[in-house]
Amino acid sequence: MKAILFLFVGALAFSSTAQAEKDHHQCEEALSKLDAATDSQHTSDTHHQHQQAKEAKESGDYKRCADQARKALDGLKKS
Repeated sequence: MKAILFLFVGALAFSSTAQAEKDHHQCEEALSKLDAATDSQHTSDTHHQHQQAKEAKESGDYKRCADQARKALDGLKKS
């Protein structure tokens, strides 16, 4: 019974680590695209979202970072 619980906890920890690495990669990718796009144009909304994405990255919240960076990039594409 303990072995099954140990394996379950180990699999859960591995899954969480893999998701965190995926979120980190998506954050980096979205910020890179946003940085390239904002070199030429900025609006106050996208600037604010860009700052939020950077702050989220610095705090380690990579999922929020990627979401904010994508939102800012979408806003740039619409303007």
